[in-house]
Amino acid sequence: MSKGIEKNYGGLDGFRMIAAILVIANHTSPLLSYDVFADMTLTRIISRVTVPFFFMCTGYFFFQKIGTDKRKNVDSLMKFLQKLAKLYAFSILLYIPINVYAGYFTNQFSASALVKDILFNGTLYHLWYFPGVMLGVCICYFLYTRFSTKGAFLISLLLYGGGLLGDSYYAFVQMNPYLDSIYQAMFSLFDFTRNGIFFAPVFVMLGGLIAARGKPDQGKCMPYVVGFILFFGLMVTEGLLVHEFHLFRHDSMYLLLIPCMYFLFRLLLSFRSRSKKYLRNLGMYVYVLHPMCIVIIRLVGKATGLTPLIVENSLIHFLLVTVLSFVVSVIAMRAVKKIKNRKAARLHTQGELLKR
Repeated sequence: MSKGIEKNYGGLDGFRMIAAILVIANHTSPLLSYDVFADMTLTRIISRVTVPFFFMCTGYFFFQKIGTDKRKNVDSLMKFLQKLAKLYAFSILLYIPINVYAGYFTNQFSASALVKDILFNGTLYHLWYFPGVMLGVCICYFLYTRFSTKGAFLISLLLYGGGLLGDSYYAFVQMNPYLDSIYQAMFSLFDFTRNGIFFAPVFVMLGGLIAARGKPDQGKCMPYVVGFILFFGLMVTEGLLVHEFHLFRHDSMYLLLIPCMYFLFRLLLSFRSRSKKYLRNLGMYVYVLHPMCIVIIRLVGKATGLTPLIVENSLIHFLLVTVLSFVVSVIAMRAVKKIKNRKAARLHTQGELLKR
Protein backbone atom coordinates (compact mmCIF):
# COMPACT_ATOMS: atom_id res chain seq x y z
CA MET A 1 0.00 0.00 0.00
CA SER A 2 3.02 2.27 0.05
CA LYS A 3 2.22 4.93 -2.54
CA GLY A 4 3.39 8.14 -0.92
CA ILE A 5 1.15 10.15 1.31
CA GLU A 6 -0.62 13.17 -0.16
CA LYS A 7 -1.27 16.36 1.78
CA ASN A 8 -4.90 17.08 0.93
CA TYR A 9 -6.73 15.63 3.90
CA GLY A 10 -8.58 18.70 5.12
CA GLY A 11 -11.88 16.79 5.13
CA LEU A 12 -10.52 14.25 7.59
CA ASP A 13 -8.87 16.91 9.75
CA GLY A 14 -12.03 19.00 9.86
CA PHE A 15 -14.19 16.05 10.89
CA ARG A 16 -11.82 15.40 13.78
CA MET A 17 -13.28 18.50 15.42
CA ILE A 18 -16.83 17.17 15.00
CA ALA A 19 -15.72 13.78 16.32
CA ALA A 20 -14.05 15.37 19.34
CA ILE A 21 -17.23 17.31 20.17
CA LEU A 22 -19.32 14.15 19.79
CA VAL A 23 -17.00 12.35 22.22
CA ILE A 24 -17.60 15.11 24.76
CA ALA A 25 -21.33 14.81 24.12
CA ASN A 26 -21.12 11.08 24.72
CA HIS A 27 -19.61 11.72 28.16
CA THR A 28 -21.83 14.65 29.19
CA SER A 29 -25.28 13.74 27.75
CA PRO A 30 -26.15 17.28 26.56
CA LEU A 31 -29.86 16.63 25.92
CA LEU A 32 -30.60 14.59 29.04
CA SER A 33 -32.23 17.51 30.89
CA TYR A 34 -34.66 18.04 28.02
CA ASP A 35 -35.45 14.72 26.35
CA VAL A 36 -34.13 11.30 27.38
CA PHE A 37 -34.91 9.70 24.02
CA ALA A 38 -33.17 12.46 22.04
CA ASP A 39 -30.13 12.23 24.28
CA MET A 40 -29.98 8.45 23.90
CA THR A 41 -30.19 8.79 20.12
CA LEU A 42 -27.38 11.34 20.07
CA THR A 43 -25.00 9.78 22.58
CA ARG A 44 -25.66 6.05 22.16
CA ILE A 45 -26.19 5.87 18.40
CA ILE A 46 -25.13 8.95 16.40
CA SER A 47 -21.92 9.57 18.36
CA ARG A 48 -20.82 5.97 17.78
CA VAL A 49 -19.25 7.11 14.49
CA THR A 50 -16.43 8.85 16.35
CA VAL A 51 -14.12 6.05 17.50
CA PRO A 52 -14.45 4.04 14.25
CA PHE A 53 -13.51 7.24 12.41
CA PHE A 54 -10.32 7.55 14.47
CA PHE A 55 -9.55 3.86 13.89
CA MET A 56 -10.02 4.30 10.15
CA CYS A 57 -7.73 7.34 10.08
CA THR A 58 -5.07 5.26 11.79
CA GLY A 59 -5.46 2.38 9.34
CA TYR A 60 -5.58 4.72 6.34
CA PHE A 61 -2.30 6.43 7.12
CA PHE A 62 -0.48 3.49 8.72
CA PHE A 63 -1.01 1.07 5.85
CA GLN A 64 0.19 3.61 3.31
CA LYS A 65 3.61 3.06 4.89
CA ILE A 66 3.49 -0.72 4.47
CA GLY A 67 5.24 -2.05 1.40
CA THR A 68 7.36 -5.03 0.40
CA ASP A 69 10.34 -4.33 2.66
CA LYS A 70 9.72 -6.39 5.81
CA ARG A 71 12.34 -4.53 7.84
CA LYS A 72 10.81 -1.13 7.04
CA ASN A 73 7.35 -2.49 7.78
CA VAL A 74 8.38 -3.69 11.21
CA ASP A 75 10.14 -0.38 11.83
CA SER A 76 6.94 1.52 10.93
CA LEU A 77 4.93 -0.67 13.29
CA MET A 78 7.36 -0.20 16.16
CA LYS A 79 7.48 3.57 15.69
CA PHE A 80 3.69 3.70 15.71
CA LEU A 81 3.45 1.60 18.87
CA GLN A 82 6.18 3.57 20.66
CA LYS A 83 4.49 6.89 19.87
CA LEU A 84 1.08 5.70 21.09
CA ALA A 85 2.55 3.95 24.14
CA LYS A 86 4.23 7.18 25.25
CA LEU A 87 0.99 9.13 24.89
CA TYR A 88 -0.93 6.39 26.70
CA ALA A 89 1.58 6.27 29.55
CA PHE A 90 1.45 10.05 29.90
CA SER A 91 -2.36 9.96 29.94
CA ILE A 92 -2.37 7.27 32.65
CA LEU A 93 -0.07 9.36 34.84
CA LEU A 94 -2.04 12.52 34.12
CA TYR A 95 -5.25 10.99 35.41
CA ILE A 96 -3.91 9.33 38.56
CA PRO A 97 -5.21 12.22 40.74
CA ILE A 98 -8.68 11.76 39.23
CA ASN A 99 -8.40 7.99 39.74
CA VAL A 100 -7.67 8.68 43.41
CA TYR A 101 -10.55 11.17 43.61
CA ALA A 102 -12.92 8.64 42.01
CA GLY A 103 -11.87 5.84 44.39
CA TYR A 104 -9.98 3.73 41.85
CA PHE A 105 -7.35 2.69 44.39
CA THR A 106 -9.72 1.13 46.93
CA ASN A 107 -9.76 -2.23 48.67
CA GLN A 108 -10.98 -3.81 45.42
CA PHE A 109 -7.88 -2.62 43.59
CA SER A 110 -5.39 -5.33 42.62
CA ALA A 111 -2.38 -5.79 40.36
CA SER A 112 -4.35 -8.09 38.04
CA ALA A 113 -7.15 -5.53 37.73
CA LEU A 114 -4.58 -2.83 36.91
CA VAL A 115 -2.98 -5.01 34.22
CA LYS A 116 -6.42 -5.75 32.73
CA ASP A 117 -7.24 -2.05 32.64
CA ILE A 118 -3.91 -1.09 31.09
CA LEU A 119 -4.16 -3.77 28.40
CA PHE A 120 -7.87 -3.49 27.55
CA ASN A 121 -10.17 -1.23 29.54
CA GLY A 122 -8.09 1.87 30.16
CA THR A 123 -7.48 3.25 33.65
CA LEU A 124 -10.15 5.89 32.97
CA TYR A 125 -13.23 5.46 30.82
CA HIS A 126 -11.85 7.13 27.67
CA LEU A 127 -8.33 5.72 27.77
CA TRP A 128 -9.37 2.30 26.44
CA TYR A 129 -8.87 3.82 22.97
CA PHE A 130 -5.08 3.69 23.22
CA PRO A 131 -4.63 -0.03 23.98
CA GLY A 132 -7.53 -0.61 21.59
CA VAL A 133 -5.89 1.07 18.61
CA MET A 134 -2.45 -0.40 19.36
CA LEU A 135 -3.80 -3.95 19.64
CA GLY A 136 -6.03 -3.42 16.60
CA VAL A 137 -3.12 -2.27 14.44
CA CYS A 138 -0.99 -5.24 15.59
CA ILE A 139 -3.76 -7.68 14.69
CA CYS A 140 -4.31 -6.03 11.31
CA TYR A 141 -0.58 -5.97 10.58
CA PHE A 142 -0.39 -9.70 11.38
CA LEU A 143 -3.39 -10.48 9.17
CA TYR A 144 -2.28 -8.23 6.32
CA THR A 145 1.24 -9.71 6.14
CA ARG A 146 0.00 -13.32 6.20
CA PHE A 147 -3.25 -13.32 4.26
CA SER A 148 -4.64 -11.64 1.18
CA THR A 149 -6.17 -8.21 1.69
CA LYS A 150 -9.68 -9.61 1.33
CA GLY A 151 -8.86 -12.52 3.64
CA ALA A 152 -7.52 -10.15 6.31
CA PHE A 153 -10.63 -7.99 6.07
CA LEU A 154 -12.90 -11.06 6.27
CA ILE A 155 -11.19 -12.21 9.48
CA SER A 156 -11.56 -8.72 10.96
CA LEU A 157 -15.27 -8.88 10.04
CA LEU A 158 -15.60 -12.18 11.89
CA LEU A 159 -13.94 -10.64 14.94
CA TYR A 160 -16.39 -7.75 14.75
CA GLY A 161 -19.26 -10.22 14.57
CA GLY A 162 -18.00 -11.84 17.76
CA GLY A 163 -17.82 -8.39 19.32
CA LEU A 164 -21.38 -7.57 18.29
CA LEU A 165 -22.66 -10.56 20.25
CA GLY A 166 -20.90 -9.26 23.35
CA ASP A 167 -22.10 -5.72 22.80
CA SER A 168 -25.32 -4.60 21.08
CA TYR A 169 -26.65 -8.12 20.48
CA TYR A 170 -25.78 -9.73 23.79
CA ALA A 171 -29.39 -10.84 24.31
CA PHE A 172 -28.83 -13.55 21.68
CA VAL A 173 -25.80 -14.85 23.58
CA GLN A 174 -27.88 -15.17 26.73
CA MET A 175 -30.25 -17.50 24.91
CA ASN A 176 -27.52 -20.15 24.75
CA PRO A 177 -25.94 -21.17 28.11
CA TYR A 178 -22.83 -22.62 26.44
CA LEU A 179 -22.23 -19.47 24.38
CA ASP A 180 -22.96 -17.30 27.40
CA SER A 181 -20.33 -19.15 29.44
CA ILE A 182 -17.75 -18.41 26.73
CA TYR A 183 -18.53 -14.71 26.83
CA GLN A 184 -18.52 -14.65 30.62
CA ALA A 185 -15.02 -16.12 30.51
CA MET A 186 -13.97 -13.37 28.08
CA PHE A 187 -15.51 -10.72 30.33
CA SER A 188 -13.26 -11.92 33.13
CA LEU A 189 -10.33 -10.77 30.96
CA PHE A 190 -11.85 -7.50 29.76
CA ASP A 191 -15.02 -5.60 30.58
CA PHE A 192 -16.30 -5.10 27.03
CA THR A 193 -15.88 -6.56 23.55
CA ARG A 194 -15.56 -2.92 22.55
CA ASN A 195 -11.78 -3.27 22.49
CA GLY A 196 -8.74 -3.82 20.33
CA ILE A 197 -9.53 -7.46 19.59
CA PHE A 198 -13.12 -7.30 18.41
CA PHE A 199 -13.87 -3.64 17.66
CA ALA A 200 -10.77 -1.96 16.27
CA PRO A 201 -9.48 -4.40 13.58
CA VAL A 202 -12.36 -4.10 11.10
CA PHE A 203 -12.16 -0.30 11.00
CA VAL A 204 -8.36 -0.22 10.91
CA MET A 205 -8.47 -2.68 7.99
CA LEU A 206 -11.25 -0.71 6.31
CA GLY A 207 -9.08 2.41 6.46
CA GLY A 208 -6.20 0.42 4.97
CA LEU A 209 -8.37 -0.93 2.15
CA ILE A 210 -9.55 2.57 1.29
CA ALA A 211 -5.92 3.71 1.19
CA ALA A 212 -5.15 0.91 -1.27
CA ARG A 213 -7.96 2.08 -3.58
CA GLY A 214 -6.71 5.67 -3.62
CA LYS A 215 -8.55 8.92 -3.03
CA PRO A 216 -11.85 9.44 -4.87
CA ASP A 217 -12.14 12.02 -7.61
CA GLN A 218 -13.40 15.35 -6.34
CA GLY A 219 -16.31 15.36 -8.79
CA LYS A 220 -17.54 11.93 -7.68
CA CYS A 221 -18.64 12.69 -4.14
CA MET A 222 -22.38 12.32 -4.75
CA PRO A 223 -22.40 8.48 -4.54
CA TYR A 224 -20.73 8.78 -1.14
CA VAL A 225 -23.21 11.41 0.01
CA VAL A 226 -26.12 9.14 -0.96
CA GLY A 227 -24.45 6.07 0.54
CA PHE A 228 -23.69 7.81 3.81
CA ILE A 229 -27.19 9.26 4.20
CA LEU A 230 -28.73 5.85 3.44
CA PHE A 231 -26.57 3.78 5.79
CA PHE A 232 -26.48 6.43 8.50
CA GLY A 233 -30.26 6.37 8.56
CA LEU A 234 -30.27 2.56 8.63
CA MET A 235 -27.68 2.52 11.42
CA VAL A 236 -29.76 4.91 13.52
CA THR A 237 -32.79 2.69 12.91
CA GLU A 238 -30.77 -0.36 13.95
CA GLY A 239 -29.66 1.40 17.12
CA LEU A 240 -33.20 2.41 18.00
CA LEU A 241 -34.39 -1.19 17.55
CA VAL A 242 -31.50 -2.51 19.67
CA HIS A 243 -32.52 -0.17 22.48
CA GLU A 244 -36.26 -0.71 22.01
CA PHE A 245 -35.89 -4.47 22.48
CA HIS A 246 -33.10 -4.19 25.09
CA LEU A 247 -30.72 -6.42 23.16
CA PHE A 248 -27.52 -4.75 24.33
CA ARG A 249 -25.00 -5.30 27.09
CA HIS A 250 -23.15 -2.27 25.82
CA ASP A 251 -24.01 -0.23 22.72
CA SER A 252 -20.83 0.80 20.92
CA MET A 253 -21.04 -1.65 18.01
CA TYR A 254 -23.69 -1.80 15.30
CA LEU A 255 -23.75 -3.97 12.21
CA LEU A 256 -24.57 -1.10 9.84
CA LEU A 257 -21.86 1.07 11.36
CA ILE A 258 -19.39 -0.53 8.93
CA PRO A 259 -20.98 0.57 5.62
CA CYS A 260 -21.93 3.89 7.23
CA MET A 261 -18.29 4.58 8.10
CA TYR A 262 -17.07 3.47 4.68
CA PHE A 263 -19.21 6.03 2.87
CA LEU A 264 -18.50 8.75 5.44
CA PHE A 265 -14.75 8.25 5.16
CA ARG A 266 -14.81 8.20 1.36
CA LEU A 267 -16.95 11.34 1.40
CA LEU A 268 -14.47 13.15 3.63
CA LEU A 269 -11.60 12.10 1.36
CA SER A 270 -13.40 13.61 -1.62
CA PHE A 271 -12.92 17.08 -0.10
CA ARG A 272 -9.61 18.22 -1.55
CA SER A 273 -8.83 20.90 0.99
CA ARG A 274 -5.30 20.98 2.38
CA SER A 275 -4.37 19.03 5.49
CA LYS A 276 -4.40 20.93 8.75
CA LYS A 277 -1.98 19.36 11.21
CA TYR A 278 -3.07 21.82 13.88
CA LEU A 279 -6.63 20.45 13.81
CA ARG A 280 -5.32 16.89 13.76
CA ASN A 281 -3.34 17.46 16.94
CA LEU A 282 -6.09 19.53 18.54
CA GLY A 283 -8.57 16.68 18.16
CA MET A 284 -6.30 14.30 20.04
CA TYR A 285 -5.62 16.82 22.82
CA VAL A 286 -9.36 17.38 23.28
CA TYR A 287 -9.95 13.63 23.42
CA VAL A 288 -7.31 13.13 26.10
CA LEU A 289 -8.09 16.21 28.21
CA HIS A 290 -11.89 16.53 28.18
CA PRO A 291 -12.55 14.25 31.20
CA MET A 292 -10.31 16.53 33.26
CA CYS A 293 -12.42 19.48 32.13
CA ILE A 294 -15.57 17.62 33.19
CA VAL A 295 -14.11 17.28 36.69
CA ILE A 296 -13.04 20.95 36.73
CA ILE A 297 -16.54 22.16 35.85
CA ARG A 298 -18.03 19.94 38.55
CA LEU A 299 -15.57 21.24 41.15
CA VAL A 300 -16.31 24.83 40.14
CA GLY A 301 -20.01 24.09 40.50
CA LYS A 302 -19.51 22.77 44.03
CA ALA A 303 -17.24 25.65 45.03
CA THR A 304 -19.58 28.35 43.73
CA GLY A 305 -22.94 26.75 44.43
CA LEU A 306 -23.71 26.80 40.72
CA THR A 307 -24.05 23.03 40.34
CA PRO A 308 -27.76 23.22 39.37
CA LEU A 309 -26.87 25.57 36.53
CA ILE A 310 -23.52 24.40 35.18
CA VAL A 311 -23.73 20.67 35.96
CA GLU A 312 -27.32 19.58 36.35
CA ASN A 313 -28.39 21.53 33.27
CA SER A 314 -26.95 19.05 30.80
CA LEU A 315 -26.76 21.36 27.78
CA ILE A 316 -24.95 24.15 29.66
CA HIS A 317 -22.68 21.53 31.20
CA PHE A 318 -21.82 20.15 27.75
CA LEU A 319 -21.15 23.62 26.30
CA LEU A 320 -18.91 24.64 29.21
CA VAL A 321 -16.96 21.38 29.08
CA THR A 322 -16.55 21.71 25.31
CA VAL A 323 -15.29 25.30 25.47
CA LEU A 324 -12.97 24.55 28.37
CA SER A 325 -11.64 21.41 26.66
CA PHE A 326 -10.68 23.34 23.54
CA VAL A 327 -9.18 26.22 25.54
CA VAL A 328 -7.11 23.88 27.72
CA SER A 329 -6.05 21.89 24.67
CA VAL A 330 -4.86 25.00 22.81
CA ILE A 331 -2.90 26.12 25.88
CA ALA A 332 -1.37 22.64 26.26
CA MET A 333 -0.43 22.51 22.58
CA ARG A 334 1.33 25.87 22.80
CA ALA A 335 3.17 24.80 25.94
CA VAL A 336 4.35 21.58 24.32
CA LYS A 337 5.45 23.49 21.22
CA LYS A 338 7.51 25.89 23.34
CA ILE A 339 9.16 22.99 25.14
CA LYS A 340 10.02 21.31 21.84
CA ASN A 341 11.41 24.55 20.41
CA ARG A 342 13.58 25.10 23.46
CA LYS A 343 14.84 21.52 23.28
CA ALA A 344 15.61 21.90 19.57
CA ALA A 345 17.43 25.18 20.20
CA ARG A 346 19.47 23.60 23.00
CA LEU A 347 20.44 20.65 20.82
CA HIS A 348 21.39 23.02 18.02
CA THR A 349 23.57 25.05 20.40
CA GLN A 350 25.26 21.89 21.68
CA GLY A 351 25.90 20.79 18.11
CA GLU A 352 27.52 24.12 17.24
CA LEU A 353 29.74 23.87 20.33
CA LEU A 354 30.84 20.36 19.36
CA LYS A 355 31.79 21.57 15.89
CA ARG A 356 34.10 24.11 17.43
